[in-house]
Amino acid sequence: MTTIRNSVQRAALAASLGGVLALTGLSVEAADTLRPEVAKPLSNAQNMYRAHNYRGALGKIAQAAAVPGRTPYETKMVEEMQGATAMAAGDTGSAAQAYEALLSSGQLDGASRQQFAAALAGIYFGQKNYAAAAGAVQRYAKGGSDPAVHELLLQSYYLSGDCTNVVASLRPGVDALLKHGHALAETQLQMLAECAQKTKDSGAHTEALAALVAYYPKSAYEAQLFDTVRNRPGYFVGLDLDIYRLRRATGTLSSVDQYMEMTQLALVAGLPAEAKQVIDQGFASGLLGQDAQADREKRLQALVTRPLNGQNDGAELPIDPVDDAFNRVFAGHARQGIDAMNAAIAKGAAHPDVARLRLGEAYYYAGQKANAAQVFRSVGGADGAADIAHLFAIVIAATTQ
Repeated sequence: MTTIRNSVQRAALAASLGGVLALTGLSVEAADTLRPEVAKPLSNAQNMYRAHNYRGALGKIAQAAAVPGRTPYETKMVEEMQGATAMAAGDTGSAAQAYEALLSSGQLDGASRQQFAAALAGIYFGQKNYAAAAGAVQRYAKGGSDPAVHELLLQSYYLSGDCTNVVASLRPGVDALLKHGHALAETQLQMLAECAQKTKDSGAHTEALAALVAYYPKSAYEAQLFDTVRNRPGYFVGLDLDIYRLRRATGTLSSVDQYMEMTQLALVAGLPAEAKQVIDQGFASGLLGQDAQADREKRLQALVTRPLNGQNDGAELPIDPVDDAFNRVFAGHARQGIDAMNAAIAKGAAHPDVARLRLGEAYYYAGQKANAAQVFRSVGGADGAADIAHLFAIVIAATTQ
């Protein structure tokens, strides 16, 4: 996920720019609150600012700042103009000093404190001083609610390598996304996945990858997610076919090898009706039958049809009763197949959690997504079936909102 850094920097700088520009409309016309020796150079500075003569304006502001015995209000006006003009002149160091002084002055109301804290955060972010940017946003957050500024805080955490705060900030958001479909940006999920991995928070890592697969489906995200599931201790290798079913459900079954392997796994499991659906989909997509392995692919397609036509090529392998019933669902007999699956599970399946996972999949492929989600939520165990069931439930939530 190395592309995150550039994208978040652009987003943060754009978000903070509005706060900085909002400071340029300063007024020094309330002369009764400023002594003439302060008001006159500030008024001249404002005219120069409007004429884009920022260096000249800074000189006039320096004259006002040199007046002895300035009142707190006079100091406030000098610092405001110093900050805005220094920013326009590209002198972010001086601008930051001015805004720090303003925030410490006690002269700002709540709205102004938020405005200057946001601008200060943008300055520090542009300087790549991410820790200081985070500190400025935290001051802003005491009263502000602009999502763009809070996004800048998150990005400051990320770019400074503060993964603990990234996970703490984003984990509630991903939970809300998975439960209610609330929007969470792809880059935020990428950041969460990366930082959760670095902090060894396996739960947050899996949830972030699951959300990426469900809401921003890409083969790269699926590969990371499925590798995570497969590498867990106790993973049942027979679930590889179920992982391919997830790929198919999210539309990311996207290579010749994937179509061929899923077809073969379905055949071995005693699911020729599913195998036929998969390989026919591969040919319809244009991936199969067009490459150097076209003859092999066509032979496999022909092989798939033999058991469907009642042809037996030799000794039959024992087929799990749940899978045998599942095949009826793929053959177009959903009700009969699901009833048979429930009956087989009630008698006692060899792998109960895997059997319930496949019952959920049967409901899913039969178009009964509410029943599928209910069954998926009941799948437990530590062999990987619960992980895949949870991922299927997320896919259902993402496609039914």
